[in-house]
Amino acid sequence: MQLSEKLKTAIEEHPAIIATLKNKNKDNKWDNFTRTQFNLVAKLINKQISKEVLANPDLVEMNLIIGKQNLEKQLRTLRCSHLYDFIKYLGNLGEYRVFNWVSGKTLQSYWSGGDAKYIKINCLVVFLQIPFSEWDEWQKVPEDRREVYHNTLSRHSYPNNGFSRSSLSIIKSYYLGDYFLYYPKTDGSRNVIKTPFILKELENGQIVVRSVSEGHRYSGKVIGIRDGCLYINCQNLDFEEMEQYVFNIGLETKPQVLFGVSTTVSVRNRRPVALKNILVKQAAEDKNFEGIPEIELAFDKVFTDDSEEAIIVNYFKRNANNIITTNSCRKLEDVKNLVSA
Repeated sequence: MQLSEKLKTAIEEHPAIIATLKNKNKDNKWDNFTRTQFNLVAKLINKQISKEVLANPDLVEMNLIIGKQNLEKQLRTLRCSHLYDFIKYLGNLGEYRVFNWVSGKTLQSYWSGGDAKYIKINCLVVFLQIPFSEWDEWQKVPEDRREVYHNTLSRHSYPNNGFSRSSLSIIKSYYLGDYFLYYPKTDGSRNVIKTPFILKELENGQIVVRSVSEGHRYSGKVIGIRDGCLYINCQNLDFEEMEQYVFNIGLETKPQVLFGVSTTVSVRNRRPVALKNILVKQAAEDKNFEGIPEIELAFDKVFTDDSEEAIIVNYFKRNANNIITTNSCRKLEDVKNLVSA
């Protein structure tokens, strides 16, 4: 099977590919491309395919763009125990690291008249973001696979908001549970608040957050995972206030401690502030955990034990920049005065 002219033309005329080649001072004459040029194209294609996989893991699970044996090999190499671990690995790749869905060598062979495997053709179709209902128009899919793929992919509709349902599945597998949230107060006391912070799944599959802080009830929604971070939005149920959390999870699964930051509004001057946050997961289950009241831990308290509270408070005491505050400015002259103050 060879690439159709329609598919070749769409790739050759793809704006991102044209821009990449132009930035590298490369001509857009594909018949004369060197391996280096095809490697540049492959890198761009692979990055986009990974983004599509994060939005629709069925592309991998149904072996549409990677063969079963190859996927199993990747899982062993990357020490992934589950498909979700592999999806998580893709989401944590940095700007300069890409998963090799299709190589420059392979692309060069296709533009030289070489035969293409249907999985590699699928990769190129996915890169072009062709709706699955139109795949037949772009390439030939074996009859015995067509109906299975169509039924599977059409069953899911992933929102194009930058987060995927696969990330929610990862959260359900590793991060649900009872936590204590620790954060510094913004009233100038430099004390630390300790309050329950619960991540749980509702019957409809939605992941929510429950927390009570300083007498304020917060209800939140877990948005998902992006670049190794867990994103959460919380709404104050008693006042018009929002809090947004970002916790670093990296490649850890079932961590005991999560570091993060939250953005909120200072109670002192009603200006935006950013606070360091620490979540500590509780090993023992407590049916009444949500009803545990918050407590305020004094900075000047001297701990004689090695308890959870002692470790966390001592950490905050030894870090000066636990709170980032914002200034009120109207023009550049105001900023200049802040610099010279």
